Amino acid sequence: MDKTYLPDLISGLEQELLRLGYTKGSMTFYRRRRNQLMAYAEDRGECYYTEQLGMDFLKEFFGITQEDFSRTLPQAETQEIRVVRMVGDFQLHHAVLRRYLKHKEIL
Repeated sequence: MDKTYLPDLISGLEQELLRLGYTKGSMTFYRRRRNQLMAYAEDRGECYYTEQLGMDFLKEFFGITQEDFSRTLPQAETQEIRVVRMVGDFQLHHAVLRRYLKHKEIL
């Protein structure tokens, strides 16, 4: 797995979301959560993103555990998980994996 300094990873992810045309409202939501994640990582002395860091963040801030993934979650919890998954996906693939096709043409 590519180890990218967390602030650089988040910055790259934000640029990709802008390139993909995410709305101002979505960007505000994702930025707020990513800033919380970075502050959480800093408090723990972590410089790089790991899936464990993401899972610990979800558990501590939102009470979402690995066991919760086996049930249908409310939209609010699904959005929190999406934030963490986006960071992990971007680290692994250098791309944002879309949930659905929003544009007819490839960007």
